[in-house]
Amino acid sequence: MNSPESATSRWNFCGDRVPKQEVVFICQLIATFSIVIVALINLSLDRPNRELWSTLVGAGFGYLVPCPSIRRRRRDDDDESFHGNASIKQFDELQSSQHGVDVHDQA
Repeated sequence: MNSPESATSRWNFCGDRVPKQEVVFICQLIATFSIVIVALINLSLDRPNRELWSTLVGAGFGYLVPCPSIRRRRRDDDDESFHGNASIKQFDELQSSQHGVDVHDQA
């Protein structure tokens, strides 16, 4: 027998049983694209409330564009750019080439 949770996670859609999340996702995309298109049309026709239409376009694009994430590289012991003092080493090399002295030897 199906559990109540699995019964509600699939909906009848166009004569087919489809996952609820897919239907909700597609409906959200259609609504967002519709709002952005209407806002762009109103902006291009120079209708009043330009701030409203601009805000709707920006919010729509903000909703549609995926959230950025930082990719982490694998840590190699030979890769100096991964070490915290890589920029200090570069600075020291720059200083010593300009002044002809090693910065750490002065202390």
